[in-house]
Amino acid sequence: MRFHRLAACATALAMLPLAAEAQSFATTTFTLLPGSIAGADFPGSYGGDIAGAYPVALGDAAARAAVLGAPDGKFLTLPGQGGTPAGEAFPGAYIEVGFGSNFGPDTILSIFESGANGESAHVFLWSDNGGNVQFEFTRGASDETSFDLSAYAGTLALIGGTSFTKVGIGGLDLNGASKGFDLDAVSISAVSEPESYALMFAGFAVVGWMARRRRAT
Repeated sequence: MRFHRLAACATALAMLPLAAEAQSFATTTFTLLPGSIAGADFPGSYGGDIAGAYPVALGDAAARAAVLGAPDGKFLTLPGQGGTPAGEAFPGAYIEVGFGSNFGPDTILSIFESGANGESAHVFLWSDNGGNVQFEFTRGASDETSFDLSAYAGTLALIGGTSFTKVGIGGLDLNGASKGFDLDAVSISAVSEPESYALMFAGFAVVGWMARRRRAT
């Protein structure tokens, strides 16, 4: 009985650091641009509800609300096109979101897109000195695509920034029933510290040691 209590405590202790890395979803929006892409469903902002109607025209408030909070199937469509020449303004639909405070490169960024059409987006990580770090991606089978921003720590330092202030997302295609990248939600979460993993493995070691001791006795 004592072994079972100790094992349960060690296992719970090992799981605590991982459970603490909660997602923080976007709480505010900044720039919103509907884009001017030939072949898009509407001249202004549009999107829909994955369980209801789409595409439908969205007013400014509805378009912004669609990307805030946790994923709920309500999305803002970001039509666009690839191949934007360097140094020119981004031509597709675009929105910026924030999380109430700055965040460093020790962060996991997750972008939620409703659909499974191999749709693509261009991401801008805006820094505290007004610069930005950019990359593009195409979503896979999962609605959630995650990025470890520690890969961009060197680039952030190179442009003179110390943290990120907001995330900009622009569409790069006209794929899908609602033509473009269907943005549902954006979140950030802390990268697990090495100490978290050390504590987890220490917990497993305690469980293993107690099991061996029980067998020996």
